[in-house]
Amino acid sequence: MSDYNVFSAMQAGAEPLARYRKTIVGKVHVVALNPFSEQPEGVLLEGDGIGSYIELWDAKQQVFFERMNKSHLDAGRIVKMEKLPEPPPPSPNQLTDDEIDKLLEGRFPTLKAKADKFTDTAPALRILNRARELEKSEKIIKYLEEKIAQLELEKYEQ
Repeated sequence: MSDYNVFSAMQAGAEPLARYRKTIVGKVHVVALNPFSEQPEGVLLEGDGIGSYIELWDAKQQVFFERMNKSHLDAGRIVKMEKLPEPPPPSPNQLTDDEIDKLLEGRFPTLKAKADKFTDTAPALRILNRARELEKSEKIIKYLEEKIAQLELEKYEQ
């Protein structure tokens, strides 16, 4: 693949030629060719997300990567990936401030339905504090206090 095609593929979001990910809990330092300068550079693979793998866009990069990181490949610290991992589903406990305000301005059944999906007290506490700031009805505040108590109890019953 020519340089222009590689750069175009990178910008268009096309699939790279190969992806390699780390398999251990710790960090892994690998050496790869920079696709723009074609100079070797160190890359630190860490975490479980986007920083835990490296994408290679042409055969030259892949051959260089496999030669320079042979010890990691042989030891199984890095492996070739077949496809990009799926992102985890969004947690029901994650709410932005705008979403909290929208819930409090909306109808009570909507707030109740969202609160019933919570698995932790943190979002319920955030909504309760915001409801008190906005001086919402006693019905909403009482429901949120009961929901927090219920979630606290569930922690100790398991």
